[in-house]
Amino acid sequence: MTLEQPAGEMWQKIREELNEKVDTRDQDLAHIKEWLKKEPHLPDEFDDQRILTFLRGCKFSLEKTKRKLDMYFTMRTAVPEFFTDRDATRPELQEILNIV
Repeated sequence: MTLEQPAGEMWQKIREELNEKVDTRDQDLAHIKEWLKKEPHLPDEFDDQRILTFLRGCKFSLEKTKRKLDMYFTMRTAVPEFFTDRDATRPELQEILNIV
């Protein structure tokens, strides 16, 4: 499945709502990458697109992005089963989904 990407004015509106500034986006990305390298408990190599997803989810607030990344990796370590084998067709998950 391919997601259709917004174009033109829609991209502009999205960027405004997410506080994404094209001229500083690369600096923000580099800042987060550098921060990841300095944090010994976090992986120092992380895909640029995924970092941008975190930045966008935090409306390009660097501090919120750092907190969210820290929590994401902490939870991946503490509760790995939550992040693996997420097949919604598994019988035990279907049972839960039927109840909810």
